[in-house]
Amino acid sequence: MEQIMVLYSAVENYKKERKMSTTKGSSMKPRKSHNLDSTASHSSGPRMILILSLILLSLALLGHFFCMTSTQPLTDLSQINRYPFFNEHILGTDSLGRDIFVMACIGARNSLAIGLLAALIAVCFGTFWGAIAAIVSPLISSLMMRTVDALLAIPSLILLLALSALINRPDFINVLPQSVLDLLGASKSSLGILPVISIILVIASTSWLEAARIAFSKIASIRSEEYIEAALSLGAGKTWVLRRHLIPNARSIILIQTSLLISDAVVMEAGLGFLGLGAGPGTPSWGEMLRQAQTDLFYGNWWAPLIPALLISITILTINLIGENMMGRVDG
Repeated sequence: MEQIMVLYSAVENYKKERKMSTTKGSSMKPRKSHNLDSTASHSSGPRMILILSLILLSLALLGHFFCMTSTQPLTDLSQINRYPFFNEHILGTDSLGRDIFVMACIGARNSLAIGLLAALIAVCFGTFWGAIAAIVSPLISSLMMRTVDALLAIPSLILLLALSALINRPDFINVLPQSVLDLLGASKSSLGILPVISIILVIASTSWLEAARIAFSKIASIRSEEYIEAALSLGAGKTWVLRRHLIPNARSIILIQTSLLISDAVVMEAGLGFLGLGAGPGTPSWGEMLRQAQTDLFYGNWWAPLIPALLISITILTINLIGENMMGRVDG
């Protein structure tokens, strides 16, 4: 009984100290200046994010519509290297006569979907790994995080290329069980969605390490708070504390890490597609468009590589602006 009263008083004292420090810190903060420049900068940021996000979302929805209606960029040698806004070709054609606008829309759907799914898988697994490492015994925690450090010591590009080459080898389909092949729609004549799933898993397997480090650092710092120690001493389980206190208090940094990993995943997918290790020619993406546009430059077709490169830059800019806006809200 006396131990419980001591723990209860420690929790109450900790809450009073935090309240006093918060009140003192808020009273010492300088007043914000409401000049026109700061107001314009704060209002223009979300507006730019909204405009860029709508552009990317519209392209992805158009790409899905083109796929559903079987509007594929067909080869037409009579329409090769047409300039933008030539007849019905809004963004022109490439050296094979394919419509660049249709390819860019389908590539937006595929590239954004691959980047988003890979980042979500990486964040979920990395957060789970870091959270478990933060609440287990010091020996197991050290072993788990040293594994992460060892994998982080390998350059991510080399690890990415090695995994991609391993999964994309011709005999990889023979290793998978028949139930998995049926689920993915793969057979000897068609790979189905296996290339897309493979590239998502390859990107996620190299991206979860950073998420694990950040989750471990944040949750370990929260784990050392007095109210967490008091809850554990009063009999609360580690799983309950993790679900009730640790994960909710680390939610903001996890969301920010998710936005950063999405931009990294989009760049990784574009790089693998450019090297010919992406989802394959049957699945158009921005990286695949850049790879195929290398030959277009010899014919003076500068807009074929410009369009996917510009869309990748806009995507990275948008996601980084979203991340900075989230960081500003957390800090503010």
